[in-house]
Amino acid sequence: MRDASDDTLPPVRYVSMPGSPYTGSTLLGMLMANHPACTSIGAATGLTAKVDLDTYLCSCGLLFTECCFWHRIARRTEELGYPVTVFKTNFWNTHVRVSGRRWLNGVVVSSLGNPSLTAIRDATVGRTPPVRRRVSEARATTWSLARSILEETGRSVFVDTARDHQRPRYLAGAPGLRLKVIHLVRDPRGNVASIMKHTGVDVGHAARQWRHYNVEADRVGRSFPRGAWMRLHYEELCSQPQETLERVAMFIGVEPIPVSDHLQPSEHHVIGN
Repeated sequence: MRDASDDTLPPVRYVSMPGSPYTGSTLLGMLMANHPACTSIGAATGLTAKVDLDTYLCSCGLLFTECCFWHRIARRTEELGYPVTVFKTNFWNTHVRVSGRRWLNGVVVSSLGNPSLTAIRDATVGRTPPVRRRVSEARATTWSLARSILEETGRSVFVDTARDHQRPRYLAGAPGLRLKVIHLVRDPRGNVASIMKHTGVDVGHAARQWRHYNVEADRVGRSFPRGAWMRLHYEELCSQPQETLERVAMFIGVEPIPVSDHLQPSEHHVIGN
């Protein structure tokens, strides 16, 4: 697969949003997508494993497989040379996965929970041809997907609400992306309650999830320059929406607009939650 850096198109302005599940990324992503400079489809890694592609609805109300927007996006990614598996699988090839087995992905591409062990793994297993090819493909198809959607919507900033805390680490090496990261953090009491409600796990398990996602995101953030990584609290967005969205706008390099303008009706093609 050729490198996206060879393309004559300008780099894509890309916002990644790691954090724990049920932390408010959908709300923030939709608010940002209503800005005239931004667009979002939700998580740019595809659908969950539980979704039936034959019955799943796009947010526009049509069957996902019949939505003209997604067919245009899939066709454009082919034209760009990096086809995205929009209709072929729930997890798109924009996601760094080396196997359908979750435990194997955890060992090969996710954090091992210890910076030293993760560094050793990346220096050994991470440099093997299969893993390097998979990471390269995910970077290139992510660029292709974002570029296609920006062209389709006429916007200039792509917002990805996928909460994978390792995703910024892999995307940081993509020459076709100008990456900014918003680490969205929700108060552990509210976040743990939401995790328990939606997944049925007990409080201890939910609390460990909250800690794991946010600690790992912090670790990834240490390798980013200060101007490329922002920590944002969900409670700030709820209590001070205008001030918070202005800070977000300044961070990603767009003109701040009044909150009322963020809430104007507009058509979106969003997948996920």
